[in-house]
Amino acid sequence: MIKNKNQKETNIWQNLGQVWDLAWVTIVPIILGVFGGQYLDRNYPAGFSWTLSLLVLGAFMGFYNLYDSLMKESKKMEKKDKDKNGKGNN
Repeated sequence: MIKNKNQKETNIWQNLGQVWDLAWVTIVPIILGVFGGQYLDRNYPAGFSWTLSLLVLGAFMGFYNLYDSLMKESKKMEKKDKDKNGKGNN
């Protein structure tokens, strides 16, 4: 199947959008952890660093979100391939 130029551009923009979404899903929890930790360190000092603790928690949450998003996309692609192959065998 030959794709025309518009379909190719749309595919590029869709892929770029997916990468952008994955970046935000990963980065936002980390940034929130850092800023939230700094706020807690300034206002409620403790014997440990809130910033470091929430940075680590944000990193775990961010990478879990990334993993979860990639697994969902992978399952969609597998289902799409299965449907495509299943229809071709009939």
